[in-house]
Amino acid sequence: MGQMMVLKKIFLLLVPLTFLAAPGLHAQDRAGILQGVVKDAPVVGAFVKLHNAERRLTFMVISQEQGSYSINTLPRGKYTAQAVGGDLQSERSAPAEVAPGAVASVNLALTVARAPQLAPAWPGRLPGEQVGEGDEAAASDRLPPLPEGEGSEIIKTKCISCHDAQRVIRVRTDRNRSSQIIQNMRAYSQGSTLAKDLTESEAKVLLDYMFANYGPNERAVAKPKPDPNSRLPRTLMTGDALKYIAVEYELPNNRAEPHEVTVDGDANGWVTQRVGGKIGRLDGKALTYSEFVPPPGSSPLNRLNAINRGADNKLWFIDGGPNRRWLNFDPKSQEFTVFELPKLKNGSASGNTMRVHPNCTVWLNSIAANQVIRLDPKTKAFTVYDVPAGVKRGRTVNPYGMAFSGDGKVWFIENAISQMGRLDPATGKIDEFPIPVKNPVARKGGMDSTGNIWVGLHGAGGLMKIDYKTTEMKVYTPPTHDSGLYSVQGDMKSQLVWFSQQHVDQMARFDPKSETFTEFPLANAESDARRIEVDPSNSNRIWWSGNLSGGIGYIELLK
Repeated sequence: MGQMMVLKKIFLLLVPLTFLAAPGLHAQDRAGILQGVVKDAPVVGAFVKLHNAERRLTFMVISQEQGSYSINTLPRGKYTAQAVGGDLQSERSAPAEVAPGAVASVNLALTVARAPQLAPAWPGRLPGEQVGEGDEAAASDRLPPLPEGEGSEIIKTKCISCHDAQRVIRVRTDRNRSSQIIQNMRAYSQGSTLAKDLTESEAKVLLDYMFANYGPNERAVAKPKPDPNSRLPRTLMTGDALKYIAVEYELPNNRAEPHEVTVDGDANGWVTQRVGGKIGRLDGKALTYSEFVPPPGSSPLNRLNAINRGADNKLWFIDGGPNRRWLNFDPKSQEFTVFELPKLKNGSASGNTMRVHPNCTVWLNSIAANQVIRLDPKTKAFTVYDVPAGVKRGRTVNPYGMAFSGDGKVWFIENAISQMGRLDPATGKIDEFPIPVKNPVARKGGMDSTGNIWVGLHGAGGLMKIDYKTTEMKVYTPPTHDSGLYSVQGDMKSQLVWFSQQHVDQMARFDPKSETFTEFPLANAESDARRIEVDPSNSNRIWWSGNLSGGIGYIELLK
């Protein structure tokens, strides 16, 4: 089950870093004030959105007593304002100039009917349409057998050594993208002990076959963006949900797919770009954005994913593209360290969940390879664990989310078969436990301050707790139906548990003591909040990344 693979090559690269920063701004410049009243009759609990197009920033607060709102931490610039409450919203205001030490005022009146409410759904998909790696999620969407042709024989003999045929033919795209995918697959095969590369002739035949049989269709056509206010609740906010601010930044490349987020010890949010190949930092104080380019690999394509902060404040992430490497980045020195993977059965060895263990080893769930991989940075050695259930069934169980329990064991989600795995780092032994919920489509997990594991059941819409001492599982249901729980993390300074609700564009908090939920809407529809992380320097601030929206942001509870 485990096989030690010694790292062949490790090197420290001190390279000039290219980065992109927003217009000049220092943290002390975040002292602009914009205030006003939501009326005609004062409205308490309405959403007030402030947008700065130049800085690509959106802020949202809730109106308070007498309908008043105020934000006193705005970067300088021009802001439009809009209020949303119940079935009405205001017109978007003319731009108001905000500067440090000055007070700008904009009053808003709820006079315009809102667009229809957007039903809970994966961004760009129809309500009720499952999108997931789980077998159950795909059961209603099985594709027919491969059409006859020379291309089908190539898929059967060379393409399904690392994944099944369904994964190949689900892709609906144009000829250029199909060609790129085939070239990437050929590059992956170079790092595989199992896969065989295509010949140039086979690559051409496969491209013609794929485009003829699986070219673009109506599902591949981009749907128009919904009204940005169409996911905000029709009810006014009350209680703890009155006192928070939501901040959202749109990346310069909004198609960069920042699937994962982490937060360093200086309150900065970091994302990896699956498209674009850079890591991005949103300064938590100045709200400026910078991008850093990893050192070049053998392939020009960097597909970055699975970022996580270590105890030393350095960042770990993967290049899951053809370069097949793990990277470590020091935000202080801006130096990269590269760890190149040895050959594995599945050449890609990629995934979207990487975690740094308290003992400083680094762990990755390799989704398509049915493997959990560990790196010991001290010995420069990788250890690979094959997931037993996947070995038994002859196909991957899609190891997805991961968390460490209070006893140091590694819990991971077997997304395709609705199970949890538990790996003992001391022995390599893996135990597996069924999830007692129909069609859970479990995604990401996290540990709370008592050492227990929490998991987001994306399909079933539940929040699951696992007692790490007894392995007992218990599921709690949030107030919003079909909210699409995705990522979960416990606040280490309290017993509170936070999670993202991807289907409805919300962040949410669960208090295990009182068994109560509080939901905090995000500013825009289809923000696609997936991975979340509690800010280690401010546990009232919860960061998120939006894969399809190309965004990064946070909510912060206000005192």
